[in-house]
This record gives sequence, C-alpha cells and structure tokens, in this order.
Amino acid sequence: MHVDSLLGADNHLEDVEPADGRAARSHRTRRAILDAMRALHAEGDLRPTVPRIAARAGVSLRTVWQQFADREALLIEAVRRDREIQRSLVTRIDPDQPLAARVEAFVGQRARVLEEMTPTWRAARVHQPFSDQLTSDRKRRNAASRAEVESVFAAELSRLPAQQRERLVDALHAISLWSYWETLRTDLELSPLCAKEILISSFSALLVQAGFDPLS
Repeated sequence: MHVDSLLGADNHLEDVEPADGRAARSHRTRRAILDAMRALHAEGDLRPTVPRIAARAGVSLRTVWQQFADREALLIEAVRRDREIQRSLVTRIDPDQPLAARVEAFVGQRARVLEEMTPTWRAARVHQPFSDQLTSDRKRRNAASRAEVESVFAAELSRLPAQQRERLVDALHAISLWSYWETLRTDLELSPLCAKEILISSFSALLVQAGFDPLS
C-alpha cells in the first residue's frame, strides 16, 4: 500500500511555492503563521491567542485574518501542515521482511511520527469537540493507521480465522495510536526510548499470543 494512502493524504498537502511572486509571498506568509502556531504548541501553549501567533510569525493581526477565516481554520491548516511533515517521516515497510524486522521498523517509524506530531495533536484534541473538521480528520487518521497495521502484518493476519484476525488488528491498532503514546509519555512520564521499547514488547506479546513468534 502506498505511503500517501496510509497517511490519508489529500490535495492540501502539496507544499509547492507558487511561481507568481505575489502568490509566493502569500504562501510564505501563510507558512510562517502556521509554523508560529506549531512552535507555540510545542512550547505547551495549546490555545495560543492570535496576537501571540502573529507576534511569533512577525506579521500583523490583519495579515493573520487575511490568510485564515478564523481560529478553527488556522488549527485545521496546522494539522494539515503536520501531515506534510509526517509524509517526510514515513517510508514503505517491506512486507517480505522477517516478522521481527517488521515489528522493529513499524514501531520505530510510528514512534517517530507520534512524537513529532504530539504538540499539534494535543492542541487539536482540545478543540476537537467543537470542530466537525477536526473530528473527521482524527477518524481519517485512525483509519489510515489501521490500514497500515493490516498492510505491514498481512502475511500473519491472512493465516488467522476472521474473528481472531479482527481482534489482533484491533489490539495492534490500539497500542499504535497517538492516544496510547500520549499515555506512555505523559501519564507514565516515560522517555521516547522507553515508550518505544514498551510498544515493541507489546506488539511482540500480541503476535506470540496469536501464534507468531517474532524471534523464531
């Protein structure tokens, strides 16, 4: 399965600066505003005021409102910006590799993505109950995450009865979602390395329970 389909890519993801000078300046300004908001999220400010965003981006309040209709539109675009970055972190995992290598590759890649995306996804979670678009984005992201699990571990899943296969996919999917990563990193206060090691151990245990030993 293509990487873009696993990310739930859409037409908003292309980061190509327009050739027209005026359009190019607008593109750079828009990007500066988005990056300013993302930087504030990374610093722990999950609901930055528009004046703070404007100040960080080095633009006027008027410029922000010229680029974005409202705060929700700004956050939605920040989430899309993160999806662009996510694309740069994801590569196709060869499904013909040994199981242990696939587990290591999948968890390693997923850990990098989840850690990088955490600031914006934390902010999106705050606003999500009030935004249909953000709710839709989360559902699409989760569906893409599940599709990747099914693709990477297709060889093992295809050997299981339907009901057992669905249970295993559900379990692998659940522990590879951002919400689980956030629990490990924030609630348990684990380092990225420790959180990754727990994911690898959990993946391996679930696969062993299903009859597939990554170490065999």
